[in-house]
Amino acid sequence: MVTRSRMERELLGVLRDLAAAELPLGKLFTQLNLLLKEPLGIDASCWHGTDPASGMVTSTVMENLDPRGFERAAYLELWAPEPLTFAGLRALGKRVDSLSHAAKGKLDDSARYRELIAPFGFGDEMRVNFDLPSGCWGAATFLRAKDRGAYTEAEVGMMDRFSSHIGQMLWRSYRGTVPQGEGQPLPGIAVLGPRGQLMSADPRAEAVLAELAETSPSSTGVPSGLITVAEHARGLGAAGRRDVPSRSRVRTSTGQWLTLHASLLEGRPDGQVAIVVTPATPAEVLPMALMSLGLTAREQDVAILVARGNNTSTIAQSLFITPATVQDHLKSIFTKAGVRSRREFIARLVGTSAGQAPAGVTARGA
Repeated sequence: MVTRSRMERELLGVLRDLAAAELPLGKLFTQLNLLLKEPLGIDASCWHGTDPASGMVTSTVMENLDPRGFERAAYLELWAPEPLTFAGLRALGKRVDSLSHAAKGKLDDSARYRELIAPFGFGDEMRVNFDLPSGCWGAATFLRAKDRGAYTEAEVGMMDRFSSHIGQMLWRSYRGTVPQGEGQPLPGIAVLGPRGQLMSADPRAEAVLAELAETSPSSTGVPSGLITVAEHARGLGAAGRRDVPSRSRVRTSTGQWLTLHASLLEGRPDGQVAIVVTPATPAEVLPMALMSLGLTAREQDVAILVARGNNTSTIAQSLFITPATVQDHLKSIFTKAGVRSRREFIARLVGTSAGQAPAGVTARGA
């Protein structure tokens, strides 16, 4: 049984108060950093918004870190055999760990430690995913000065207990931000150079860059969402997997979801990367809408089939469950969505009023 200290109980109370404030994502990260800095012994930090479906970084708030290392850090996170990565944590079913623990004390086995942590006077790193059953809602990296020693098991445990509360806060910040699907802007294109610098952009891409602007995510001033998807494309190219798409979603300050498609212009991982920015399609938006409602993975499966117009019997057959189980899932889905029928649920998903089902989407009875 875990015994929570008085300090931890007080911090949980402050977290609940902060959740009630419903701050924008950037301000929320700033407040969380201020709250946890002293209790966890954080000397530098990097907070990320993520694509809820893939966990890929889409936004960044930094403190006391050199932005010149962001492009390299993104590449190492995605492609190097690092002992501690966000994806690696997720694969192990863990939310939090320290680099010293993950590397079993052999910190020099980590290229990130050798290149980006130790040279700047840091001695250990803690990573956390703010995942919930409904999706990947954010992540963070904490570093501390070398003379303060490694993160302790107690500190990692405390952050683990905080992580689900923070995940809930981040999830709430995404609710109600699914785009309407009308009046969408035209696609745009931006080209990044070998070091992540912006080489060129058309007017629409320039507008997107302005909407996604961050304080100091990288030395080039390019938003971290574009840097990350570009590094993903470079890694695929280096591995000879040019047939695999490099794609991620990002959310603008107005709550609109956009999709980033990255490809190597010269076919070389050390060359230029073209990033095409398009409005998220209905198929890409639907998972975001379901995740923003807090649906479990199985509830999302049922909801997708409902949105496609399948009746209860067909859903049961498709998912190899009983009709009664389908109905139980529907009750939970409707409760979380705040609706009472399939038609209202579909209207909630697409942002239309009940009775105005969009083309290609039908609401059928049980």
